[in-house]
Amino acid sequence: MSQRAKFVLLLTLFIVPTVASFVVFYFFPPGKTSNYGTLIVPVIALPEIKLPRQDSGAEAIPAGLRGKWLVMTRESGACEVRCQKKLYAMRQARLILGREQDRVLRVVLVDDDVLPSQQLQREFEGTIWLSAKSAELLGMLPSAVGDDTGRDAIYAVDTMGNLFMRYSADPDIKKLSSDLQRVLKASQIG
Repeated sequence: MSQRAKFVLLLTLFIVPTVASFVVFYFFPPGKTSNYGTLIVPVIALPEIKLPRQDSGAEAIPAGLRGKWLVMTRESGACEVRCQKKLYAMRQARLILGREQDRVLRVVLVDDDVLPSQQLQREFEGTIWLSAKSAELLGMLPSAVGDDTGRDAIYAVDTMGNLFMRYSADPDIKKLSSDLQRVLKASQIG
């Protein structure tokens, strides 16, 4: 093989992948993402601190609840109508998971001194109410645009305590559950 042929062959080997990647990128763009919630990039690693429970649970538990997937929100212990809609959405999205629902816990970070009523605890049985008023954790939760209180969101937290997705306070329950099903299927942890 001549020197010129070797040079052309080497040049072709380096140029063809570059041109091919350019063509694929601009003429065959990747599809839209299939997640419903807003991805939090980069994820926020929540600290593993102990928070006292405000519900009928006995012991304080770590806020990160390592080893379990969490659907979490920040709210007042009074939990008015808007809050109850969030809790309903969280409960129903978890129930749709079927046999996988035991891998997901529902958590409310209570940001004031108001205790949740017994009726509210019965209605949303299984929800973990944690007193987080003085915790640094509340400041780490990203707020939605126009949300001054930080209460207009539902968050998804992975088994390692990483906050990775945010949903509106009034989400589409089936789409929220679909997101949870996808992450549970992709991960065997928790």
